[in-house]
Amino acid sequence: MFKQSLIYMTSIKKIAATIIPEGGTILITGASGLIGTCLVDVFYSANMYYGKHFTIYALSRDSDKLKILFDKKKDVCCVAQNVAEPITIANIDYIVHTASIADPVSYARFPVETILTNVLGAKNVLDYCKANNTRALLTSTFEVNGKLEQDNYKENEYGTVDLNLIRSCYPESKRTAEMLFKSYWDEYGVDCLIARLPSVYGPTMHKNDSKAQSQFLRNAIAGKDIVLKSKGTQRRSYCYVMDIISGIIFLLFKGKTGDIYNIANEFSVTSIYELAQTIAYYSNLKVVFESPSEIERKGFSKPQNCILNTKKINDLGWKGMYDLNSGIKETLDIMQEWFKGKHDILKEN
Repeated sequence: MFKQSLIYMTSIKKIAATIIPEGGTILITGASGLIGTCLVDVFYSANMYYGKHFTIYALSRDSDKLKILFDKKKDVCCVAQNVAEPITIANIDYIVHTASIADPVSYARFPVETILTNVLGAKNVLDYCKANNTRALLTSTFEVNGKLEQDNYKENEYGTVDLNLIRSCYPESKRTAEMLFKSYWDEYGVDCLIARLPSVYGPTMHKNDSKAQSQFLRNAIAGKDIVLKSKGTQRRSYCYVMDIISGIIFLLFKGKTGDIYNIANEFSVTSIYELAQTIAYYSNLKVVFESPSEIERKGFSKPQNCILNTKKINDLGWKGMYDLNSGIKETLDIMQEWFKGKHDILKEN
């Protein structure tokens, strides 16, 4: 698995070195996901290499993935649970809430589950924090900003979300989750904040992740041409998962309670077409066009530019380390280092 990649572990250890507290108990929801997996590895590495003393709870619905990913790590307690159910773990100091249904085909197939996971999950995290004086960080999405006239999105700028589209179950329920976090802070004084994320990629993606960047990367490792299913002209902030993890950890310990921060890298803005070309270049492949299936089309977002403004988190002292080229290259290098051309590239994740 990717964790046996020297490149992956080197990057994880660099981020672990930035953790400020000497220890505590942390719960990471969505721990078997793209972001959650890396977060668990970072805190585990902080214990292993920097003398920290964190007890880490890794929560996910998928018990098999938890066992594969973390079962042999002595400081990691695996919790097989749906986050839509109440949290009963004792004495948690920090919660990073990443659990969500987060790929377009799943939105289209499971809109009800998408909404309930986001809304009930946020409520359960916040109820726990209210009762136990715990600090929580919610990972949200650029999609909550909706459709705006400009290309550059600040944290306090919002447009419309088309409620006639089933795929709007995702941004609308994330909006509600954000509003719950703000409301629990305002009404009950809960110590919580929000990290709003761009399109994220990295070697810890799931094999069934239907996002365009994930499909491109899977094809590249399998030696297949990169398939583009739209013109891909819209420009967005894309971000390597290591930058996302670095930003989350920075905000968890330095972010202002009740606030919202964009995490992105100003040097990792591109169109879907250019992203496909970048991955093809580093893989010595070509980009081909193909019509999307009906279920894929149903999950597509409407084309619009969305570049996250990062002034707020930059002014606080954080900067990303990976531009588009270095992030894509490291992702491919990690995947190639371990999988070595296997077509089922994530069969052990």
